[in-house]
Amino acid sequence: MNNTIALTTTPQPVPSEDAKAAEALMPGYLVTLNSAGDAVKHPTAGAAAARTFALERDEMGKTIDTPYAVNDTVKVGTFARGQRLLAWLPAGATVAVGDPLESAGNGLLRPVTTGVALVRALQAVTNPATAVRVRVEVL
Repeated sequence: MNNTIALTTTPQPVPSEDAKAAEALMPGYLVTLNSAGDAVKHPTAGAAAARTFALERDEMGKTIDTPYAVNDTVKVGTFARGQRLLAWLPAGATVAVGDPLESAGNGLLRPVTTGVALVRALQAVTNPATAVRVRVEVL
């Protein structure tokens, strides 16, 4: 498995470290800012969203497996069309290569139902027992 969330190039604009975590987050979660300017899991399943994901704090010796606790400074990056990254799928999700994915409303992604496709899967996943990271490309 890769050791960085951003698989192709650095997200543009340059990753931001302006927000604190309002809740526990993992690198690779789809995030947004709440009214206080704090980072939270994208809260609305199927809704449109900036392609903004929590990144690892590699400059501090943290890895993609190091969670953010409440009040930690969160490094986030907004990805442009065609950029690739590792994002999370929920337990039980099944996707094929090329399937469009939308927000699951909890920081994870899921196959599109009636919502807005944000990314497409670059690998197949079949019914994992727990949430898993998957390579995706921003649409």
